[in-house]
Amino acid sequence: MEPSVSIIIPVVRPDMAQRCIAACYENASTFNGTLELIFEADSDQIGCPKMVKRLVDQADGDLVMFLGDDTIPQPGFVEAALASMHALPDGWGLVALNDGIHNGALATHWLADKRLLPSLGGEFFHTGYHHCFCDRELTDIAKSLGRYAYAEDAVIIHDHPQRTGKPYDDHYKRAYAMEAFEADQRLYWRRKIARNVFKLAIGLPLVDSDVPAQFAISMLAMDKPEDWTLFVPRFPAGKFVESIASVRNDLVEQALEHGCTHLLMCDTDQVYPQDALMRLLEHDKRIVGAAVQRRWPPFTRVMQRGELGRYTQVPDDEMYSGRLVEVDATGTGCVLFDTTVFLDIPTPWFAFSTHDGKPVGEDIGFCAKARAAGIPIHVDTGVEVDHLTTFRVNGAFAKLYAKINNKGIDEQKKSS
Repeated sequence: MEPSVSIIIPVVRPDMAQRCIAACYENASTFNGTLELIFEADSDQIGCPKMVKRLVDQADGDLVMFLGDDTIPQPGFVEAALASMHALPDGWGLVALNDGIHNGALATHWLADKRLLPSLGGEFFHTGYHHCFCDRELTDIAKSLGRYAYAEDAVIIHDHPQRTGKPYDDHYKRAYAMEAFEADQRLYWRRKIARNVFKLAIGLPLVDSDVPAQFAISMLAMDKPEDWTLFVPRFPAGKFVESIASVRNDLVEQALEHGCTHLLMCDTDQVYPQDALMRLLEHDKRIVGAAVQRRWPPFTRVMQRGELGRYTQVPDDEMYSGRLVEVDATGTGCVLFDTTVFLDIPTPWFAFSTHDGKPVGEDIGFCAKARAAGIPIHVDTGVEVDHLTTFRVNGAFAKLYAKINNKGIDEQKKSS
């Protein structure tokens, strides 16, 4: 005898829902067990997660199956889902149905045992979501518990624009509105980070196909905690000005998607002290960087106070003090981030821009956003990172050097 199953269907499209309900009743006629069907219209437009919670609270079955009203279950889908459920440890967990979209990677429609609920805060779909990412969170947690399976033979036809190419109706448009989607994504990232006590990402913003051996050796030799993951950009290297901001954003996204609590961003044209990372971690700051010298004359450290257009350099007695110093802007060549800072700062996190007609680098622009969000920025002046550079000294270089030092070429000649 099969266990009791409650099928829940939140209804926002009555015409589509009738097809789904009819197919469920047809399957029930051949099911060797107790099958309960619960459906209700979302007349107040409270959204799928809250409707799922409402219907689960009404369910008498030991197992709950969620179906969208835009699905058409195929014959034997309940039995096939139960077969996959029985194969899980102790015979319980979460089973993803075959809706023809995610191929088992994500439980958009599912069969779940109520014994999962204590690990989910009492909700299969967290009710803080508008519509998106609640299925991802459910899938993540079930997989982390080793209680996730895919029932390929539990087929449901998902009559969704993503699969059919049909135009989005008002219900789909409301569910996937950009503002709601982005809010759900940030909530998903925040809750995923919160489930990890500590998980470090080290991100290398590669914009070239090759890296210096000195960087690689220092990177390998740097002391690291046991739990860390290395990320590189998910697209090929490109022109520096076009790609450095993009690759930094991509590294942030990867860290968030993996639920990392911290991200150390390390440029690949630098040499790192062995204790650099561990020292930055000890400070327990939301943003803390190492002291990195500029690659160009006068080779000062990028440590500034003030605001865009009115920055002043941190005095030398602080800049070279060896202490932890609070600043308003610094370079992001070697910075440790608490990843929650990216949830408090608007996207794109890193972007080239202008201010009063002058260019603003992606690193200084990020710092301005962080300070606008009330997030402090610190630099450990005792962690000195060497900046690697190779340049040819010619007329153009001489003019650049003169410009940096506010001197003309003729004045330099007189003083030489």
